Amino acid sequence: MGASARRTCIVIIQLAALSWATQVALQRTAGSNDHCHIPSSEDVDLCRWRFDIPLSSSNTTSNFIFDGVSSLLQEWGNTHYRSGHNIVPATMPTGTLLYHGTYRNVTPTTPEWVALDPELSYMFCRAVEEGKGCYHLTLSTTRPLNLLYFDGNSAAKLHGCMDAQDLIVWGDVDPDRLFKEDERINRLCEWGKQYKLDGFLRMQANFEIMLCDFRSGVEQVSFLNLINQGPALPPGAPPPKMPRLKQYPMWMFHYLESGHRYKHFPGETRVKLDLSKLVSFYDSDLFPSLSTPRIEYERWQHRVNALSKPDREQLLERLDEVLKAESGGSGVDWTSLYRVVIHRYADRLELLQYMLHGSHINTTSTTNRDTPRAEKIAKDVHEYAASLLTAYVLNDVRPRHDTKHPFSWASPVFEHCATTHTKFILHSLHLTSSERLLLKAVNDVLHEICRVVVGIWAEGMEIGLQSQDKASFEEVVAKWKGEMDVLVKWLDWSVWVKCKPECGYEETCYLPTFPFFRCPDGTWPTSLSSQPGVSGFEAAYEDGEPCKNTSSNGAVVPEYEWIRPQPRCIRRLRPLETLGW
Repeated sequence: MGASARRTCIVIIQLAALSWATQVALQRTAGSNDHCHIPSSEDVDLCRWRFDIPLSSSNTTSNFIFDGVSSLLQEWGNTHYRSGHNIVPATMPTGTLLYHGTYRNVTPTTPEWVALDPELSYMFCRAVEEGKGCYHLTLSTTRPLNLLYFDGNSAAKLHGCMDAQDLIVWGDVDPDRLFKEDERINRLCEWGKQYKLDGFLRMQANFEIMLCDFRSGVEQVSFLNLINQGPALPPGAPPPKMPRLKQYPMWMFHYLESGHRYKHFPGETRVKLDLSKLVSFYDSDLFPSLSTPRIEYERWQHRVNALSKPDREQLLERLDEVLKAESGGSGVDWTSLYRVVIHRYADRLELLQYMLHGSHINTTSTTNRDTPRAEKIAKDVHEYAASLLTAYVLNDVRPRHDTKHPFSWASPVFEHCATTHTKFILHSLHLTSSERLLLKAVNDVLHEICRVVVGIWAEGMEIGLQSQDKASFEEVVAKWKGEMDVLVKWLDWSVWVKCKPECGYEETCYLPTFPFFRCPDGTWPTSLSSQPGVSGFEAAYEDGEPCKNTSSNGAVVPEYEWIRPQPRCIRRLRPLETLGW
């Protein structure tokens, strides 16, 4: 099969995930004069259910959309990938408590920040004079608040985290504006007035709201003069340099730990998202200028600051459309649909990968000493894959060897596996443009999962596992292992980011989180403060020593702490350990 035809098939597979009624025009395939057109039923039969054409080999962003949406309002996934790519209208119900720490007994009259948990707001509860204490304001919402949610680590003072906010209010991303939070909140609130937005939801180690008006939609519950735990500071002074963790008081550590309550699904439940109005920077049709810069970089390095001026206008127009629209969604619970897919496959795919690596076989065991290792792996994996497909294997489906493409006799199983969850939605409901994007993402993800799992089952059925010699078993296992590794890497679900082995009772699983990975002198790693390049990626992740000064043992903040954060167990009881140095 030629490269051009292969590309055509990939495009047809992607298009087939959407309703043919939309008649979405396919883009011209690269490197030739061939054009892709709306596929005929014959094209679909030829391409859509091919086992040898992975979507993961195309420039699709469905995997990014699926994992990003699945991680919304959850601390873990948005800490793992800090640069947010989704903007979602949201509401906060009546009766929700909000908190604001300050140095004076005066309710703010200008836009200010409020926390959803007091562990965060207390960090800003400061005394002006020793012994005078600090002030902590507790508010309750008196009506539903209209919010706009920026995902990712959108409150962290790191390049990439605030790109979406800056594109809205300034039209571009300038690294010199990183710490201009007062101007940022004022501009956002001014822009949001036309849409009756009450504030903007962001996340650092925990969630906060940029609240535009303390006189609208909220009412004071208490305004307490509390004991101040930190040093006295004059009004407007920045927070003190963060001490090394071994010196942290427990209340400061609880700020870090408070966000862990929202690590995984359902995350922060006091905010209700309207996914029918989601705007995603991974929408390649809406923001084509971001497609090319992304190709050469890992997901850690994806940013949106390379957005072109025309695409920035598209962003504002799209936000204007969704924020002015009345509730017009289809009624599909997209959060639950995505969660069903994850619940169905996350543990099972992880276990299949584990089995294919032979990790379930105890090499010292004599139970299966007469069965070669590769043979046992192949048979165990095939049996397990078959057990996942019982709801889709038709009674009349049998292996045939006269098919044009590998395992095409198993295409009905592939199709039922990939389409059952969304077939009604695809053909029966009117969807918003945001919902069509969500549908395409989940369809593409299901397509890839089923292509690999059904492919393993079909190949095992076709070759007849009982008759294989040792060399053939080893080849089959190596092939399946490669396919499963590629699938898991492509899906890249945040639920697979975990501490291995599991943490002990006195520990918690920790992902390096701003601002807990400062250098020994209290500054942040230098590469995080670099001038972004033209593409918006290179300079912000340049090589070199990340810390100007080293710690007492000569160590620097390792790269995995702040560019590619990896989970590890840390103590939650004393003695607490160091974080980042």
